[in-house]
Amino acid sequence: MRTYSRGLRTTGPDLATDPDAGWYFREGDHRDPDALPAHSTKKNGKRQRTAAKAMFGYDATLAIARNPHRDGTPRPDGTADPRVPPGVVTGFTLDKPGHAPGPNAIRVLADVRRRGHPAGFLAGDRAYNNTVPDYFQLPARALSYQLVFDYRQDQLGIQAGTAGAQLIEGTWYCPALPSALVTATTDLHAEAIDQETRTRRIAARIPFQLVPKQHPDREGHQRMSCPAAAGHVQCPLKPTSLGRDPRLPLADPQPSPAGPAKICAQQSITIPPEAGAQQHQALPYGTAEWQRTYFRLRNSVESFNGFAKDPIYEAIEQPGRRRIRGIAAQALLLAFQLAHANRRKIDRWLDTLSPDGHPPHRRPTRRRPTRPLGSWTPTGHLTTK
Repeated sequence: MRTYSRGLRTTGPDLATDPDAGWYFREGDHRDPDALPAHSTKKNGKRQRTAAKAMFGYDATLAIARNPHRDGTPRPDGTADPRVPPGVVTGFTLDKPGHAPGPNAIRVLADVRRRGHPAGFLAGDRAYNNTVPDYFQLPARALSYQLVFDYRQDQLGIQAGTAGAQLIEGTWYCPALPSALVTATTDLHAEAIDQETRTRRIAARIPFQLVPKQHPDREGHQRMSCPAAAGHVQCPLKPTSLGRDPRLPLADPQPSPAGPAKICAQQSITIPPEAGAQQHQALPYGTAEWQRTYFRLRNSVESFNGFAKDPIYEAIEQPGRRRIRGIAAQALLLAFQLAHANRRKIDRWLDTLSPDGHPPHRRPTRRRPTRPLGSWTPTGHLTTK
């Protein structure tokens, strides 16, 4: 959100007239306009930035509620599905851009939970799963949210490990997971395989997942079973799993001078909340369920951003709508703008519902006055007397 006051460079002696605001910079962590991006150029002995966007203002952290289990497709008669209300803002906070995305999100989510809203799946952009786990991931899980993430290309594959188990793209797997399945997403980005092959490999990972034996305790520790002990794969280190079902995949554990890993020597292990906390998520990455949940939530966020930035209505990005200084005053005005956007979105949705079997209200299509095509000639339209 831009401010009406003008921002000044952080290296100068002068201060901006709105000291609570800060610079937003698209490169890096968004908060340092004097840091040069990797693709900066040098001209006449001076460095020049080639950033796409820089602005002075505030970061607005919005919590938007949306039902991720339904896609909101209209009914055959064109009316809206009453089971899928529109995504609306349930909480927000303001801060300087890029300074504390994780703590700001937790502050909003804690307030949302305090007001009685239930916790479910939680998705955000990559700024959140790249924060320190103590600032976002662990507090969010303590609030009973189930995190759903996307990853950068350098974060794919094996991300962490504990007791021999491997965290691969957010999910705990058996250490004997075939290497072709480990690198499925990486190979896709490298164009070594196509999307169809990657989809099959992601599905082939499922039997190798560690199986929860119980829900996490109050401190976040959770008992997880070896997939062979749970009867999902066959493994020579678990003789009772062999021959149980010839259709089950066969694990091929690699020998080690130190002996089998703890997860292979035991039936189950306890995974502490700190293990892989930064990248751990509730759904297996890349599966159909992950895609439905993550993209529906993320699309709702981007949709609301565009909805509330409409220059004809709330125009929350336009600084001229809030010609006042200070984070408290800006937050108060933004609260009214977001409440109006919520109301406008809900009213539009209600207008598309079918009330008591009657057709829903439809706004007439606006057309500019035109002349019929039949009256056109090479020298112009025919005139009527």
